[in-house]
Formats: sequence, C-alpha cells, structure tokens
Amino acid sequence: MKLSSILTALTTVVSTALAKNIVLTNDDGWASTEIRATYRSLTQAGHNVYLVAPLEQRSGFGGQFVFSFTNTLLHDDQFHFKKAGDPAWGHEPNDDHIWYFNATPAACVGFAFDYLLPTYFSNVSIDLIVSGVNQGLNLDDSMFTISGTIGATYNAIYRGHSAIAFSGSTSNNSFYKDSLNEDPNDPANIYASKVVELTSKVFESQGENERALPLGVGLNVNFPKVTTLTKDNSCSNPPFVFSRLTGKDVAISALKFNETTGLFEYSSIKHGTDATATRYNGILSLPNENSVINTGCYTPVSAFSIDYTAPIEQSNEVHGLISDLLVEL
Repeated sequence: MKLSSILTALTTVVSTALAKNIVLTNDDGWASTEIRATYRSLTQAGHNVYLVAPLEQRSGFGGQFVFSFTNTLLHDDQFHFKKAGDPAWGHEPNDDHIWYFNATPAACVGFAFDYLLPTYFSNVSIDLIVSGVNQGLNLDDSMFTISGTIGATYNAIYRGHSAIAFSGSTSNNSFYKDSLNEDPNDPANIYASKVVELTSKVFESQGENERALPLGVGLNVNFPKVTTLTKDNSCSNPPFVFSRLTGKDVAISALKFNETTGLFEYSSIKHGTDATATRYNGILSLPNENSVINTGCYTPVSAFSIDYTAPIEQSNEVHGLISDLLVEL
C-alpha cells in the first residue's frame, strides 16, 4: 500500500471516532516544520488541537520551568518571524489554536493549563499532551533529563495528564514557511502520520476509560531515518517496537578537551555503563531504544514512570545502610 493511501486510511478511521482534545508542544519552537506538520495531521484526523510551544529553540532545557519576565519580546526570534517589541505570547492571526509563549517547553505546558485554556477555551478538558515531533532523537535515560521535548511531557504527567514525547531523526532547524509541504514522503509528514497512527491506537484502546494512559506513566517515541534521510531512500513506514529507556547500549553524555582549540567538546560514552545496564523496573527482556534505532527501520516506544523512588529491594538495602540515623514520622 502506498504511503498516501495509508495516510488517507488513517485519517478516515480517526475521523469517524470521537475527536479528542490534544495539547501539542515541543522544544524546537512553534514555527518549526515538524510541529506544524504534526498539528496539520492531527487536526486533519479530526482532533481538536491546541498548539502551545516556545517562541523559539529551547532544546536541552529539560524540565526547566523558565518564562518571559517581560510582556514584549526583547529580540527577534530565530527565524525573524516574531520581532523585538512583539507580545511575549500570542497566536497566529488566522488560527487561534496555534500559540507561542516566550518560555521553556515545561513552562509552555503551564501556560496552556494555567492561563490559555481557562482564559480562552472554557478550561476544556484535555485528553492527551503530544510533545514533538522533535528535530533530533531523544534516546535512552541519558536524554530524559536533558530533552525539552521529554521535559514538557513529564511536566504534563506531573499534572495528572497522559502524555507522549515524539522525536525524529531530522537534525535541521527548519522554518515551516520554508519547508512544510504536502509530499507524503517528506520525513516531517511521515513522522506526523506515525504520530496519528500511535495516538489513534491509544485512543482506540482507551475506549470508555477515563484516561488514555495509566496515571503517572508516559511514552517516549523515537523515529528512525526515513526516505530522503536514508542512503537508499528507503524506510517510509517504520513499525513500532516496544522498548525500554535503559540498557547496555545507552549513550551517556560526556565531554572531551580539544588540545588544538583549548576548548571542551561534546562527547559520549556510547555503550553505557554497568549502571545503565542494570534492570530494576519494567519488562527486563525488552531492547533499549538505541539498539532498536540502530537495527534500522524501526520505531522504539518506551513506557516510563514519574515515580523515581527506587524499587523496594534497593530501597530496603539503602535503608539498612543509614537506618541508625533515621527517625520515624
């Protein structure tokens, strides 16, 4: 089946179901190609989408909750789309469901739920938060605290919402007015169609249940290189593989000193450590995200929890180490 046929079929299936209310955000900015492609696909699928994203690039801010201290912009954004002196938050003139806020991704989630939705949209109930599609992969637990895309996701989960982070293998920081198109083989459009596919399945499985995902649990999804990003223009519909964040193939952020420049450069420990290979939680037999991506045309999907407390066996072990210092409340 051609990709265009798959897209049409997906849209038809979802449109016949009840439309869902979705908050869409990212860390690349409200004007990035991928988030606009995702917005278009989700709305065409029949959903009521509120795009609420940073004014400009906020990659690497993790879960930081930082927002504008002025009500106007002090400088142009990265694409010179919004100019110095423009409001620090606002929406597209022709679409009041597409908003920017001069803030980090996590703060944009706060802006959506604490101001935008109650002020302008009758505090509509939200079924799912979608973060992405990010321009660049966010693999494994080493990126969990670094990625603004994931940071927005777990901040939404803190608030009791269901949320999914999506990241792709594109690396260009592209402006939607330059790059957004109708080509079904364009990577941004393929990724957007896969977002519709997965969210549709989540909503279908939800049925009459109140929640789309279990309380306190989210998903991290990473798309491989597709079509024009590959050497042979292959991989147009990468299937989903259930995975885990941790594992022996986890890449850990590191640095190295460049003797020539006298500066530090980004590096990584590519094959993890004994700590990342340790498996306490989840389905222990699952592959980790990095190994799935390295296999080829596959999309890892990992479930994570915001309960960061150590499992009972390890908690009891640590408790025993310091029990003489502890008091009961």
